[in-house]
Amino acid sequence: LFKEADLSKEARERGGEVKEWIREGHNIIARESPPEIETGTHCHAPYPCAFYGHCSKDEDEGEAAEFPVEWLPRIQKKKLKQFIIDKNVEDMSEVPDDLLNKRQKRVKRCTIKGDVYADYDGARYSLGAPRFPLYFLDFESIQFAVPEWAGTSPYQNVAFQYSLHILDEKGGLQHRDFLSLSGDDPSRAIAEALVRDFGTGPAGGSAGPVFAYYASFEKKRIKELASRFKDLAPALLSINKRIVDLLPVMRNHYYHPDMHGSFSLKSVLPAIAPDLNYAELEGVQHGGMAMDAYAEAIHPDTSPARKQELERQLRKYCALDTLALVRLWQFWYKP
Repeated sequence: LFKEADLSKEARERGGEVKEWIREGHNIIARESPPEIETGTHCHAPYPCAFYGHCSKDEDEGEAAEFPVEWLPRIQKKKLKQFIIDKNVEDMSEVPDDLLNKRQKRVKRCTIKGDVYADYDGARYSLGAPRFPLYFLDFESIQFAVPEWAGTSPYQNVAFQYSLHILDEKGGLQHRDFLSLSGDDPSRAIAEALVRDFGTGPAGGSAGPVFAYYASFEKKRIKELASRFKDLAPALLSINKRIVDLLPVMRNHYYHPDMHGSFSLKSVLPAIAPDLNYAELEGVQHGGMAMDAYAEAIHPDTSPARKQELERQLRKYCALDTLALVRLWQFWYKP
């Protein structure tokens, strides 16, 4: 897991650089007052500054921005960043449209006017004609700093659970899932379950599309499984070829002011399907909590009763993820 390496020579070669750091530090400490620089987006990029609370505590709080500029998605363009810093912009209404891209303009317009944007024709064109049955897939995974199982590496995303909803042409919905809490490496078992569930669909293994949200995550997990289990690779990679990402469809063709600039599934869902509420789930309500629940469930000291409860929570959470994907797809075809 660890390998010793003597870096004394490299460290000594940076002595001059370290001396410069120390000199700059002494100059800052010697100042009678901090530099007169107002807080802004630069305090959070490229990393959050640990002194933000200290620097902002004496600033005039005033009224909170009605439409915070942070709601503009992906503020990356240099001119836009500089404008926000130079003008100390807090409200997106103060940002000129000529500094914004198409999506940012849409977010600004819909947020300020309170309008909902839904491009049904564009979304349907992106999704293509329905080819039933439709599959909706979501994985849960865990990362161990120190690998638990042979064949895995530090911080590797190891899938331990998936949920799969299958929608037929008549609106019938089936649910299948996999969850291993044995404490053994779940990789082989989850790979076999995927092949089994996709190969015995309601149309006898029909090659209908597989919808996911931020699908690169699902694709990577399947690709990793295929690389480990060569005998299952053809079947697994055939699933990958069918995966369709719903995220760019939502990002390009939908926006609701309540999303506050975020296109995460948990931001989109309340606007489209408010009856599906993660906050109403008991215990596990997001991916981080799923990791924690899994780690607790496979721990040898966890009681059988607690393990059973964690299993129930994990299955319910993951099932909601794929049910949410079903509702997103239906939103475009059943307005």
